[in-house]
Amino acid sequence: MAFADTKKQIDEYVQGKKWFYYLPVWLFGLYIFVALLGYDPNHQMPFFIQIAQSFDFMLHEMAHIVTAFLPPILCAASGSFSELLLGTLLIFTAFKTKGYFSVMICSLWFMLACQSAGVYMADARAMKLSLVSLGAALSGSDTATHDWHFVFGKLHILGMDVLIGDTIRVIGIIVGLAGILFAAWLMYKMAAAVPEKTPEEQKQIEEIKKANITPIDGFTSYPIGLEPKQDANTKPHNTDSKENPKNQSSNTSKNKLQ
Repeated sequence: MAFADTKKQIDEYVQGKKWFYYLPVWLFGLYIFVALLGYDPNHQMPFFIQIAQSFDFMLHEMAHIVTAFLPPILCAASGSFSELLLGTLLIFTAFKTKGYFSVMICSLWFMLACQSAGVYMADARAMKLSLVSLGAALSGSDTATHDWHFVFGKLHILGMDVLIGDTIRVIGIIVGLAGILFAAWLMYKMAAAVPEKTPEEQKQIEEIKKANITPIDGFTSYPIGLEPKQDANTKPHNTDSKENPKNQSSNTSKNKLQ
């Protein structure tokens, strides 16, 4: 039922929209998707990804501060989880508010969060990433704790860090690709959508249905499906009817004279 309602809402959403207006945004999304496939925090990413990543970093650090009263293992995990949670909420909000094309952008944001968290998790044993900790800086400490080295160590699954990290990254790629394909499908539906009739056109159609129009010489045409129903007691107009009796008698007289 919910799927049917969503499909109906999407059909209404694409009405009157020009697909080519959305094409540049879709191409931009495709560019971001390809760039995120090669995500590496040790190398400079495109400017737009850096902006989103800076926001995620601040969210990551704020989550540590807000959850400081929780057990250490939850506080350490909260940073990456907050990034994943934000991406999930963005996608949910896009569907909830019926901003269907924005689902692509939200999916790519979730993909970025998965790449960031996945790389961080996979680095738990190697600990090669350069770490910056806002909490450590505020506390006056010069060292930053590797969140996932601490978490996986406490859970005794440190040897599975690469597997867990790569799994998170794959999930992000799948969601990002789904967002790209979903946006492409929306553009297809925009191009294939049958334009809705304007109120004036609808009114004209209603008038034609109600009108009692008599065909002239049998050549009056109507829109397909709107032809007026013919009364069973009404005889169709016959263009081949008999000639006028006066004309007929006149023709007979001429023939006799000849």
